[in-house]
Amino acid sequence: MHQLVPIDLKVKMKTLRFLLTTLFLSASLSMSFGAAFHTGQTSASYTGQGQTGVTFFDNAGLVVQNPAAMTKLNHGMHFYGGFTRYSTTFSYSDLDGGNSTETSHPAAVAPQGYALYNGGDWAVGSGLYLPFNSGIEWGKTWTGRDVLGKLSLKTLNQPVVGSYSFGDMSVGGGLNFIAASVRLERIADKSTETPVVIGATGQTTGWNSAFLYDGGNISGGFVYNSAFTISGTGNANFDTSSAPALTDTFADGGVKADLKYPSTLEIAGSYKSFTSVDVYQPGAFAVEFGILQSSWSVYDEIVIKFDKKKPSEESKIVNKWKDVMDWKIGGFYSLSESMKLHGGFYKSASPIEPQYLGPTTPDGNGKNSIFLGFGFKADALLLDAAYINSTTLPSETSSSPKNGLAGKYSGSATVLQFGIGYSF
Repeated sequence: MHQLVPIDLKVKMKTLRFLLTTLFLSASLSMSFGAAFHTGQTSASYTGQGQTGVTFFDNAGLVVQNPAAMTKLNHGMHFYGGFTRYSTTFSYSDLDGGNSTETSHPAAVAPQGYALYNGGDWAVGSGLYLPFNSGIEWGKTWTGRDVLGKLSLKTLNQPVVGSYSFGDMSVGGGLNFIAASVRLERIADKSTETPVVIGATGQTTGWNSAFLYDGGNISGGFVYNSAFTISGTGNANFDTSSAPALTDTFADGGVKADLKYPSTLEIAGSYKSFTSVDVYQPGAFAVEFGILQSSWSVYDEIVIKFDKKKPSEESKIVNKWKDVMDWKIGGFYSLSESMKLHGGFYKSASPIEPQYLGPTTPDGNGKNSIFLGFGFKADALLLDAAYINSTTLPSETSSSPKNGLAGKYSGSATVLQFGIGYSF
């Protein structure tokens, strides 16, 4: 029988608790391309406009963008698909600036695809996309490797929606079917460099509703997505081969935790220089201003349960985030009957207080993002491209953060998105 070496179980439990917090927290924060909190890349045209388009009617991305507006497309079938490439870089330094590092994770690619049928006064649609797809890798030798080493997250959302129009107004909504998987790596015990890998999956269902008023030159609308909870289940696997005395403390086994996601409400209004449905008119332009409210205050705590009751039966992690509001402005200008330019600006806020800031979500002050895009139309064919440059505003933790790693963070991200659509 092995003789166990003295172990500070309180410290071990704290680090393991943070490990699992990171795991499930990441699922919520992955609505972003770099620690932002709501950046759904529904279509390249929507992205190029600064993620505005609640009141613009262009392609089948309306399944997510604004279901109520689906009846504004031409009668018949509409398809739209593409992919988004995310590239992010974050830097860390301790509060004295003497120890610093940068992330080294590769770029991630997320596909998306949508289809809808417009029957005139009514429309139905569905799609598949990965709005919560993200990854971050701080490395195996950096000072915070016992907090986070590597994270990979994939989340699939399948909305099923319908809409109905009456006069200048339309309503829409439906269900969101969500499935997520995540893999996390870190050092569970820094003194012995004991690594751990955690994998988990979860499924849930949410709902959405939408409204549109299209008065010609002036339009307005909103899109609401309900709060929901993912019950995550998975396994924690510790490699204690180099420190067998830790086997009983860090036992392989299952984990369970419920994560609360916030509701989101986007409200937008626009001015359009034209009154028809066709946006490809020489000299036509439109500008939309929108705000996005996210009720992150629901993310108050996580209760984690351990199947083998090690290092404890359950642990509670307190987060106490706050509700936030983002704002954005964007639009397009049509150069001809086949080409148009997009542009926009997005100001996002952070719900994280300094004492909860950490390497998984190194965004304590929000970010500024600039968007550019280009659209091409040839009869029933649409081609779109978009580019985002995003800068995470510098932030720093409190002197005694809850995650045990005090420091300063900054970062940037670039996103490329391409889309193709066809209607008949």
